[in-house]
Amino acid sequence: MNESTARPAVPELTLQREFPHPVEAVFAAWTRSDALRRWMGPGEVCAPESEIDPRPGGRIIIPMVNPDGRVHTARGEILEIVPNRKLRFSWAWDQEDGSPGQRMEITLEFEPAGEGTRLTFRQVNFIDAEAREKHQEGWTACLDKLACH
Repeated sequence: MNESTARPAVPELTLQREFPHPVEAVFAAWTRSDALRRWMGPGEVCAPESEIDPRPGGRIIIPMVNPDGRVHTARGEILEIVPNRKLRFSWAWDQEDGSPGQRMEITLEFEPAGEGTRLTFRQVNFIDAEAREKHQEGWTACLDKLACH
């Protein structure tokens, strides 16, 4: 690809949130399938069939169910895990034909913050600015739900 046809770089998405729960609890909410199912999905979207195998090379599969019954599935692979400190995984949405979409990468860093936890969320490799914006809206709503659990 030459410079005239290269896609412009899309900035990464970085979110930071503090939770009134210990690091171990917030980390478990991301790394235990039963916990992930309770909060994953923005707004009224739910993900009751979510699965995560929290080890390097393990899979993460999150079928998100909209209120109208439509399902959108995100899949990834655990790239790095440091218990109670860091989780890094790939993330791609299944396309209508079943093929994987744009492969993105998410890094979560967990730090003690007083009696709670500071979570730093980073996502990179968006296909375009619109995809980044949609993910920002979705992840912000997901983190709102996580704060309630």
